[in-house]
Amino acid sequence: MRIFLGIILATLINFLFGLIGFQIVSNSFLFSYAPEVNLDISFIDYLSSILLKFLVIAMLTWIMHKVMPLLDKPKKRILFIFILGSIFSLYSEINLFWTYSQWNWSAIIIAGESLNWLITGYVLSKFIRPNHLGAQ
Repeated sequence: MRIFLGIILATLINFLFGLIGFQIVSNSFLFSYAPEVNLDISFIDYLSSILLKFLVIAMLTWIMHKVMPLLDKPKKRILFIFILGSIFSLYSEINLFWTYSQWNWSAIIIAGESLNWLITGYVLSKFIRPNHLGAQ
């Protein structure tokens, strides 16, 4: 139950920090780097975003559970989620290499998402701990 609660909390925090990042970008000079986007977002878009984030975080938790003996310290667990989340962020911006897109915008997105995954990793590390002796 503790792990499920951690996944739910990490999903909500990841989603909320994504919304905060969206508001920061849309109300600052960073919006000038953004490509043409439709700001008309529906409830279905929010719901699918939360569901996809939940699935990704659940998958990362399962992967972390499989390699848990190697992640005995909280710093290692945070770094593990941060690295995998940053790889996902880079992958989501992979269209940068095939389409005409601004490098500045992609760098902003990757940096913001990586920071979001660092916070998510911190939350998950508080709920998911190894059970073997000597682990913290």
